Amino acid sequence: MSESRKKKSEQDELIITNLGANKKIKKEKKFTLSFDSKKINIKTFAIGIFVVLFILTAIFVFRFINFNATLLLWKTNLARRTENVNNKSISYKSFENGLMRISNDGITFIGDNGNLNWTVTYNIKDPDYEVNNKYFAIADKNGNNFYVFDKDGLVGENTTIYPIVKISLSSDGILYVLQSDDNNSYINVYRATGSPIDIMIKTTLTEDGMPIDISTSNDGESLAVCYACLGDGDIYTKATYYNFAESSRNTNLKKISTEFISEFKEKFLARVHIFDDNKSCLIYDTGVYFVSEKLNATPKIVDRKEFSEKINSISYNDKYLAFMFENKRLLAYDSGGATLCDRKIDFDYDKFYIDDNYIIFISQNTVKICDIRGRMIFDKEVDKGIEYVAKRKSFFFTELLLGLMDGIECIRAY
Repeated sequence: MSESRKKKSEQDELIITNLGANKKIKKEKKFTLSFDSKKINIKTFAIGIFVVLFILTAIFVFRFINFNATLLLWKTNLARRTENVNNKSISYKSFENGLMRISNDGITFIGDNGNLNWTVTYNIKDPDYEVNNKYFAIADKNGNNFYVFDKDGLVGENTTIYPIVKISLSSDGILYVLQSDDNNSYINVYRATGSPIDIMIKTTLTEDGMPIDISTSNDGESLAVCYACLGDGDIYTKATYYNFAESSRNTNLKKISTEFISEFKEKFLARVHIFDDNKSCLIYDTGVYFVSEKLNATPKIVDRKEFSEKINSISYNDKYLAFMFENKRLLAYDSGGATLCDRKIDFDYDKFYIDDNYIIFISQNTVKICDIRGRMIFDKEVDKGIEYVAKRKSFFFTELLLGLMDGIECIRAY
């Protein structure tokens, strides 16, 4: 019995030893395969680099041969409605990689593929519109109606009690509406659906001042207002910052976080704008203040720029601010006041504005585009009068959406 068990034990030990040897052999084979695979990967990577360089070289040669040429990618024809073309009542605005076409009797959204996604009709005499992230709002200045849209169409609408002066829209669709009657001004707040939020700021010229401009933060909780005030028989301006955090909503109390009054005793404050990082700017007749508003902190002036030239036009978006002066000086800043561009331009233009990271100039049939640092990246003539230009994102080419009186064209420039 013991001899039998001993033989079985020797057999088991032999099996276990063989299994271990087999495992060792397999590991050695696996190591060899891994080494070969590494060689293959290096070779594949080198081939990939060569292919990419070849493609880039081919594109460079193609663009060099076709320098100053443009290609029409698509065109969407839009029948003229009842708008008065001579009064330039058609306008465009970039939205969701496409264009919003705005007129007195309706709004149309054309996507980046040229498809007419939707049209909503209304009756607006003087459109005032704002875009922020996924929402687009339009109001009838000196009228009582406003509408909020997203990429799928109408989201909400409402009618105000008093005539609308100006609107400001947050990225979450919170809409601040400035209204005015003969004696008072009112700022009311609405959701994207058009339903009111229980916040209202009422002011008079003699007590608080009359609002000139308003701007809300990205989250809709902060509001900056510039006022024209009457004191001791003189008119002066001031900037007031409000904060309506979630805990303070559903109240009519004025939540003033700070005011800038003495800074504008000898200056006329005309514009206020909050960038998407809660920094803001206060633009007056001869310069601009840059304001920082950190989380749960009081807004403070962090920089000031004073100009000797007369400001001709201003443009800003959620990241940048740009000025054009009468002497054709172009000046651009980031949200903190750092100078990005300071140069003279040697051409005439009819329209000037910031779109994304680009500064765009339009003059009849000519489009000139600079990057935010003032470097010219596009300068061409097109065969039709242009109302608006937006630069599409493209890795290899310059692609533009052209808003025309009778439609939209998408072109590629080489």
